[in-house]
Amino acid sequence: MDIHRIGGGTVENLRLKPAETALNPPGISVLKHPEPGDAAAQMRAAFPKAAGLHEAAKTVGSTSEELIRSAGFDIIPNSTKRLPNHYRIIHPDGVAGFTDENLEKLAQVFTNTTGN
Repeated sequence: MDIHRIGGGTVENLRLKPAETALNPPGISVLKHPEPGDAAAQMRAAFPKAAGLHEAAKTVGSTSEELIRSAGFDIIPNSTKRLPNHYRIIHPDGVAGFTDENLEKLAQVFTNTTGN
């Protein structure tokens, strides 16, 4: 379980945000890290003034690349300057693949833990 979604692996937190629909390919941000707490700490350190993100980082959804693919999604590396271990969960159907039905399947492969 080395893939982590800040804010947890619930359907609500896995939905595409408006900016994420414009990405190429569209998808949601995750971090690849051995431990969920360390992923949360990394996110807080990378964005020290993002209070909302710090609050979201109190819960972390964790899964694996294999489980993401078993739910019908894919995962691609998408490193950034602040987050070299940043990845993106995408769907083969693009934005249209992020239906609540598909997100229910994806949410089932996540385990939520605290990111403190």
